[in-house]
Amino acid sequence: MREVNVEGLQCTQAVMTVLREMVSMEEGEEIHISYEEPNARRDIMAMVKRRDYTLVSEEEKMIILSK
Repeated sequence: MREVNVEGLQCTQAVMTVLREMVSMEEGEEIHISYEEPNARRDIMAMVKRRDYTLVSEEEKMIILSK
């Protein structure tokens, strides 16, 4: 499991930080992403929809994805 904290980052910075972690994930591995900005969440989820990742869970200010 990986943990990425993008709290305080602007949308593009948050997406790039998450993407850097996601590209090196192994099959079946999970990533836990914590965020503050609603726009960061929107942009991260848009990126996920364009790639082969699965939304495992979404809680307040936390997204959990798997590959």
